[in-house]
Amino acid sequence: MQIKESGEGFAGIRRALRFLQKNKCYIGIPAANASRDSKGITNVELAFIHSKGSPRLRIPARPFLEPAIEQDAAQQQILRHMKAAAAAAADGNGGGARAELDKAGQAGENAAKDYIGSGNHAPNSGFTLTGGWMRNRISGKPFYAEPKTSAVPLIDTGSLRRSITHVIEEG
Repeated sequence: MQIKESGEGFAGIRRALRFLQKNKCYIGIPAANASRDSKGITNVELAFIHSKGSPRLRIPARPFLEPAIEQDAAQQQILRHMKAAAAAAADGNGGGARAELDKAGQAGENAAKDYIGSGNHAPNSGFTLTGGWMRNRISGKPFYAEPKTSAVPLIDTGSLRRSITHVIEEG
């Protein structure tokens, strides 16, 4: 898009701004992807626990959404698609703008999924890897903890990683 002396360029800028104000792209775990194969905890709850950690349960913080999107490569890719969305909207191409916004969301989604497997997290404890009997810290009741299938933190069943997606909210 080039700004023309006739003022048409300013109309395009207004169209781009309106489009970006009305159309939002969210990356994360929507309610539709919250359920897990296992009982008791949802992917949203698990993501929160891993992102913030739980000193009481001795789980270190292992954030994965924000750090993934804050990486330079991910930011450059997302920004490239956001600029293309704005340019398409400025030119009056709403379909092209939405397609570029979708590509920006996909770039963020891929970055988050890749970051989970990157190994940039506090390692799993030995007990987490081997499993065994332990007592509930609140009730004192013994229970058996199954060993994890992967030594890489945040990857056991793959349910959390599969639940990450992007959603375009059109206004």
